[in-house]
Amino acid sequence: MSAPATLGNDDARVQYGSVDEYLSAWAGEDVSRQGVAALINGVLDAAGLLSARIAAGSLEGDPARLVGSNTGGDAQKAIDIASHELFIEILASAGAARVLSEEADAPVMLNGQRFAVAIDPIDGSGNVGLGTPVGTIFSIIPFSETEDPFLAPGKRQAAAGYVSFGSTVDLGFSVGEGVLLATMHPQTGEFLIVKRQVQIPRDTSELAYNASNHRHLHPAMSLYLQDCLAGKEGARGRDFNMRWLGSAVGELHRVLIRGGVFFYAGDKRPGFENGRLRLVYEANPIAFLMEQAGGRATDGTTAILDKIPTSHHCRTPLVFGSATEVDLIASYLDSNPTSE
Repeated sequence: MSAPATLGNDDARVQYGSVDEYLSAWAGEDVSRQGVAALINGVLDAAGLLSARIAAGSLEGDPARLVGSNTGGDAQKAIDIASHELFIEILASAGAARVLSEEADAPVMLNGQRFAVAIDPIDGSGNVGLGTPVGTIFSIIPFSETEDPFLAPGKRQAAAGYVSFGSTVDLGFSVGEGVLLATMHPQTGEFLIVKRQVQIPRDTSELAYNASNHRHLHPAMSLYLQDCLAGKEGARGRDFNMRWLGSAVGELHRVLIRGGVFFYAGDKRPGFENGRLRLVYEANPIAFLMEQAGGRATDGTTAILDKIPTSHHCRTPLVFGSATEVDLIASYLDSNPTSE
């Protein structure tokens, strides 16, 4: 017996058309916009194929099998390499001029002329096979032969987005005119828009950070957390909930839907002075989406979109989410600047 398409208490949901229709209307006859639209559609084509492989789990082999390490020393799984190769192939067909991937030391040179793409093909690959979210996150950057597009500040991005592979396959993206959310229809594979002009609540009582690193944090961040964890009896006067998914894309999707604050700060461990997340293909697209949705994204004190990358794979501390809370964290750090 096949599963029902609807459940007994389902309500009809307003949908706002497909992502393809939205991008076609947005691009019109503008050649540059058409280039952005083609690249986003290329990402979605690859995501559709990737989602089927993720859903198959170990039925077709072991996607979590270790096969090497990337330029930053992170372990690479079979699905990391396969997804990298898939995105390179499809983005080449979609007109990318260059692609910077977490899974390659240097940018891949392609034949497009207008835009470069920075991408983490599989964020959170440690979650593969565990039933928790993994994702793809990408940034589209104007391309010029005279400068390296991946060393430009994040405010130069033309578009950014992510695909979250969880209980549903969800897309969040922006072409600089607000953030839209879409869900892939499980039968047709089409991405249908379910929310337009996403706005993140300014205030939140939800935190996401890796508590196992608490002892390594600098004093200002420890004080901030101490005040939050003291709950309604403490300085903040209210209780806080905590989340940690092990996937920046999963955290991003949750924050866009219901608010919250995520941070992976720099800490006192050797090699962790700048946190763990990559500026160009993780923090920059996250920051672009945050700013478009009324949130904030900083390295603790400085706006992520103002930072100039020092290398293709450079890392940055990252705080993002509800604006009031991100600003409050900055005030804690400003009060103790040696702790950043």
